[in-house]
Amino acid sequence: MANFVTRSAGLGIAAALLASAAFVAPAYADDDAPAKLTGDLFERDKLTGDWGGARTKLRDFGIEFDADVTADSSYNLGGGLKKGKGFTGLLQLGLTLDLEKIVGWTGGEFYAGAYFIRGQGITANETGNLLTISNIEAEHANLLGEVYFKQKLLDDKLQIKIGQLAADGDFVVSETAALFVNSTFGWPGLNGTDLPSGGPAYPVPTPGVHVSYEFNDAFSVQAGVYNGDPAGRDDFNKHNTDFPTNDGTFAIGELIYKADFGGLPGTYKAGAWYNSLHFDDISRVDGAGDPIRRKGDYALYGVIDQTVWQGGGDGGDLKNPTPSPEQSLSVFARAVVTPQENRNLIDWYFDLGFNAKGFTPGRPDDLFGVAFAYAHISKDQRDLDRAAGDPLHRAEMVIEASYQAKITGWLNLQPYFQYVVRPGGGDPDPDRPNRRLKDAKVIGFRTQVAF
Repeated sequence: MANFVTRSAGLGIAAALLASAAFVAPAYADDDAPAKLTGDLFERDKLTGDWGGARTKLRDFGIEFDADVTADSSYNLGGGLKKGKGFTGLLQLGLTLDLEKIVGWTGGEFYAGAYFIRGQGITANETGNLLTISNIEAEHANLLGEVYFKQKLLDDKLQIKIGQLAADGDFVVSETAALFVNSTFGWPGLNGTDLPSGGPAYPVPTPGVHVSYEFNDAFSVQAGVYNGDPAGRDDFNKHNTDFPTNDGTFAIGELIYKADFGGLPGTYKAGAWYNSLHFDDISRVDGAGDPIRRKGDYALYGVIDQTVWQGGGDGGDLKNPTPSPEQSLSVFARAVVTPQENRNLIDWYFDLGFNAKGFTPGRPDDLFGVAFAYAHISKDQRDLDRAAGDPLHRAEMVIEASYQAKITGWLNLQPYFQYVVRPGGGDPDPDRPNRRLKDAKVIGFRTQVAF
């Protein structure tokens, strides 16, 4: 049991808190269009507007600043380790330089970002689960974020990024799942728990190269190569400014197919990742009592994102509502599996869910959704439990219901509820070691502001 508690706490909580919380930047207005900077307070997409015209002039010149704040307040109503509340705040800054506008470098772009993280969430001390409650939850820190040069070639079909990168914004991504607050609906919990430092994900990007190529409107492919342990071999990268490059290799590749079924868009992805570092064997030790080291680790995954219904009416009014063109119902499903059970706490994982847009009368941009995640504990860990005579760890499950109200282009408000089944995959209750932790019940509220 001691081995599991150590591994569960070290990987399932610390690694999950530090790296599995795949942060999804706030989605305001139309993410594919330039932000609207003018108009009154409730019409524009940025709270601080156009800075007296300076912001538009800078953007026209090729310089764009972004500042987004996300704040999560959560309360564990019961179960898990104990009742209690927590708060996490994230200020994310970004600077984008369009090198084509600035110096005439066709297709060139430079980006630099930073994270300022405050507060303490409830995963470590209250709920004790593997799948982190909030996708911005991390230790108090001021961190350098992604910093990279991007080059577009061949009529923008080929794109190359090189620098300090986070893979969670490019790979295993579900647009439908981006609504949800729990970290596992971004960077899947298997990745965040099994990979060193949680893999190259928020808030620990790492040196790497990302390449994508679009064959046509339907098919594209992308691949990335990153440092194998973002925190560095000595687990010291205090401000993400050490740029470690000698900690093995993490490689990931993905094939993407975009479909259109009678006007209903869908995206289908298949991919795999490999990490070249050595991993501790879960249940086997050498003559000195130290864990046997195993070379390499890998996983396979698939993603489905599909819109299953879209409104075609004119929206009507509050008294006589009809389906609006903005209304839609979308579903997602993802699965990740790693066959090498002897070095992975979670050996397979899946999630699924839906979100519905525009179904609240008079609020065409609001989203409501429900999602479910399942993280299965490996057979080797259960064998270790049996040998120690402890209750078996089997799986952790999370159900989340969220409602995102888009108040303005710059403000989102989002209440959410999460129900965590078997926190830690079945960790024992510290006060009653012969019993598992009770299911945790969490309510929370997220605020997002784009400045």
